[in-house]
Amino acid sequence: MINEDIEVTEYAPDVFAFLRQKDGYDNDILRKSLDPEANKKMVFKAGESQGKSGSFFFFSADQRFIIKTMTDSDFDAFQRIQKPYFAHVIRHDNSLLARVYGIYSIQMED
Repeated sequence: MINEDIEVTEYAPDVFAFLRQKDGYDNDILRKSLDPEANKKMVFKAGESQGKSGSFFFFSADQRFIIKTMTDSDFDAFQRIQKPYFAHVIRHDNSLLARVYGIYSIQMED
C-alpha cells in the first residue's frame, strides 16, 4: 500500500508496476501492447493530428492503452500531484481517474 509520506518520485517505477499489476497488466502485456513495430502505423497517424500544444496521443494497436506525449509542464504538473494521485487510485478501485501506468522517455535517432 502507498503511504502518502513516501517520496513517490524515488519509487515511481515500483508504484507504476504495482498499479499495473493491481489492474492485471503484467510486463509481457505491456511489452506486446507497446511494441514499436506493431504501433508504427498508429504513431504516424497520431503525428498527423497533433493538438495546439504539440502533444499527441493514440491508442496502442491492441486498443489496451492510450499513449500521450507530455510537455515539460505536463510532467512537472504530474510530479506535483503524483503522491495523492497514486494514493487515490490505489485506494479506490472504481475511481474514474485515468490510470497512469508509466512515464517513459524516448529518444529518436535522426
